[in-house]
Amino acid sequence: MTPITLLALSLISPQSLAFAPSQEVHIGMEPTRLLTVHAAHQYRLRKGEIWSSFLQGDGAGWQVRFDERTGTAHRAWGPGIPMEDLSSEQAVEASMRRFMDKNPDLIGVPQSDLKTTHLGYIPATDTWYVQFQRTEQGVEVRYGGVTARIRHGKLILLGVDTYPQATGLGTRPEINAKLAEKAALSLGPAPDAQHQGLSSQLVLLPKDGHYGLGFHLTWEVKSTTTQPVGQWVSHIDAFSGELLNVYNEVRFSQGSQRDGDGRNAIFGTHDERTVDGTTTTSPVPFTRVHDGQQAVYTDANGVYTYLGESAELTTDFMGEHIRVYNEEDSDASQGFNGGEFTWTQDDHDFDIAELDSYIFLHQVRDWGMDYAPDVEMVTADLISRVNLESSCNAYYDGSVNFYRASNQCNATGRIADVNYHEWGHGFHYYSLEAGTWDGPLSEGLSDAVAFFLTGDSIISPYFMKNGSGIRNVAPDRRYPEDWEGEVHADGLIFAGAVWDLWEILREVQDDEEAYDTTVNLFVNAIKGGPTIPDSYDEFIVADDNDGNLGNGTPNQCQIIEAFQRHGLGPMGSASLLQLNHTPLGNQIAGDPLVVRAEVLNLAEDCVETTIDSGFVHFSTDQGKTWKKQALVLSESTAATAELTGNLAGFEAGTIVHYYIEGVSSDGLSQNAPKGASINPHSFYVGELIEVYCENFENGNGGGYTHELVSGRNDEGADDWQWGAPAGKAGDPSQAHSGQKLWANDLGWDNYDGQYQNNKHNRLLSTPIDVSEANGEELILQFRRWLTIEDGFFDEARVHVDGEAVWSNHNSNQDDAAEHHIDETWALHTNSIYDADGDGSIQITWEMESDQGLTMGGWNVDDVCVYRISSPPEPEPEPEPDPLDTGVDGDFGELGLEANGACACSSSPTAPQSGFMALLLGLVLGVRRRQE
Repeated sequence: MTPITLLALSLISPQSLAFAPSQEVHIGMEPTRLLTVHAAHQYRLRKGEIWSSFLQGDGAGWQVRFDERTGTAHRAWGPGIPMEDLSSEQAVEASMRRFMDKNPDLIGVPQSDLKTTHLGYIPATDTWYVQFQRTEQGVEVRYGGVTARIRHGKLILLGVDTYPQATGLGTRPEINAKLAEKAALSLGPAPDAQHQGLSSQLVLLPKDGHYGLGFHLTWEVKSTTTQPVGQWVSHIDAFSGELLNVYNEVRFSQGSQRDGDGRNAIFGTHDERTVDGTTTTSPVPFTRVHDGQQAVYTDANGVYTYLGESAELTTDFMGEHIRVYNEEDSDASQGFNGGEFTWTQDDHDFDIAELDSYIFLHQVRDWGMDYAPDVEMVTADLISRVNLESSCNAYYDGSVNFYRASNQCNATGRIADVNYHEWGHGFHYYSLEAGTWDGPLSEGLSDAVAFFLTGDSIISPYFMKNGSGIRNVAPDRRYPEDWEGEVHADGLIFAGAVWDLWEILREVQDDEEAYDTTVNLFVNAIKGGPTIPDSYDEFIVADDNDGNLGNGTPNQCQIIEAFQRHGLGPMGSASLLQLNHTPLGNQIAGDPLVVRAEVLNLAEDCVETTIDSGFVHFSTDQGKTWKKQALVLSESTAATAELTGNLAGFEAGTIVHYYIEGVSSDGLSQNAPKGASINPHSFYVGELIEVYCENFENGNGGGYTHELVSGRNDEGADDWQWGAPAGKAGDPSQAHSGQKLWANDLGWDNYDGQYQNNKHNRLLSTPIDVSEANGEELILQFRRWLTIEDGFFDEARVHVDGEAVWSNHNSNQDDAAEHHIDETWALHTNSIYDADGDGSIQITWEMESDQGLTMGGWNVDDVCVYRISSPPEPEPEPEPDPLDTGVDGDFGELGLEANGACACSSSPTAPQSGFMALLLGLVLGVRRRQE
């Protein structure tokens, strides 16, 4: 969905959002990117020059979560960095620009490409919200920019989404705005409707896809319709006129005590929460009482004071803050003779949905007055329309709108949760101090508002007439695994995290304190306008009490636990204690090896164990036997330490498999890779001569082909795809080199990234000429990122000319779960032969699954075949010099020349001349050694 800054908020009406998916009106979803987190990618980027330089300067002690496709610091946080002057908006902007000017590489683009869009201050929390919009040649880069949170005078959180890759892109469209608007109306989902309020602007739209991160110059076209109800946002390619994306900002969805004491008061008997036959009687607050000429309003307890002489009064639901209109019939209005009056369906002619909506909206308004009285939605007047034509739905568009009953659904105005939810959309809209308007987060946020008032994880029981609710926030839906691209389903990821936080806090606080803590964190976090993957960061900012995120926050352990359950922790769902290692490349024979691994503690106060020793385990016989050597632990910062050690050199021709183990004081181990001997790293020792290498960047994926070997041939059965990975189902977020690779199910479009059940398929290389090897040993190497069930159930295999040379680990136990899970690009090494001696080989990668668990499968990149370099012939021993007596003196060096060709020496250093000749031969040889 299009991001909305506070500057933009003043120019448009509130977005329309509804309760659940509509079967009648197209919704669509804003073209946001899926942000995946892989420990190995994050480790590599942390070790990069830009972040290392920041740590040595302003960012000492900071932590970061990178955008793995752009390389920018998507969210970074740590000890507060003092801002020079925060006395005014102009001073805040100047302070931030000085900070960015001091750290230009971290920001990634010139400051002239960043325009200030928001500077907001919340006195209650002493927090500045700062937003800069990324532009390229004056055109906005959608979702691009810099965001900052300054608390207690210090910068504690920074978001860098500047898309340096967009620099220099063309921004001159080939079709004009009028043609784009015409295309949007004709190609969109409501071509026959009367569109109003047409507007358009050029934007650069970042988009991940089959061929990596790209940018589309688009016309962003907006319009509104009344039949069907719609606030449409379309992105039209500014060169081709193609409709790239369209979504509808209208999102459609599938009590007090009586206290009249005999005084003048208005009450109402209404549905207690939903249409289940349970009713209660409550005061009708702030409602109108009039005699046709003058009017008064009841107070919060439904009490009114009438000073006129008329005995006949009238009351309705045209209240001081909320007005309810019945779209199916005349609006409720009832005469009475003063004193106490109670609305009841048995005695009065009105629709119960009018009273229900009026009462429920006041309940949620009271909640807002208690926890967020500064938000305009809480105190502003609100219109509710009940019994709209159609059914099973409700939506918010500045007003709240509820549909009438049908054979399947109850009238939505009669359900408290639906009223709370729709009010929640407005609350989200008016809470924004920075960030973006995010549809999925708004749905989850509005569900959270509902469960804060009901205490029930089931949203809207009796939405359907059979009694069922519409959603349940309790299950642990996770990002990005459970991301569906549908706003209500995806919103459950955020709502579930907030629900879990409330439950977890109740374990360490009493019920009232836990509730207050959760709600206060919630209402302050949403001011930052996070998307779902960034919601954790805003909760931590909201929890900060001293302008320093480097020393933790009062409730950080509970926040981390809750959000990690849903893939939303500081590093997604990754462990707080990590062991990270960059796999070694090929090595020179005999040279000692330096082994390094990083120990990262993302929250020291929340981790009970720490790694205090380590080992490198290695095997030179294909994992049949293992040796280990101790590593030394040295602390780098409060959050990081390093395990280092040396291994003695290996003989040429050795294939080494290895993994690193970190051991805690209580004997628990953490390995890199996590599978240890199941999926170890590997490298080759010695000189290699390149025979064939393919990185899949050009042409048709290297000419590789694929086929379904067995299994039902339904859609996606042969799921080998060439392109960029989407990062789903445990797959990487990018290729090992370049942008493209071969994989089982890249995860784009409607695919989930997983291989299918009961399928056997394979990827086949082109024939590879190895005739120069003359039948001798070859080395096959490629980069592997494989996730697959235990080989007892699912098998991944590598074949050369039909002969298996590798398969994944098989526990040989039907109750085991010894899965092969790569979490980084591993260098896969095999010794192979041209077995049939025809001078050509073909490599195949196979995937064979059973009927059970499935995972991400193969990801294959940078495939190479090498010949082994034969060791050079030893230099011949020189013939003894008859004139050399072996005694130092005048006879020690006699320079003799043979045919004027060379000069020889009998000194002890003479053999170096042969060594230099050997080096020269190696330099002149046409070889490439893999590092």
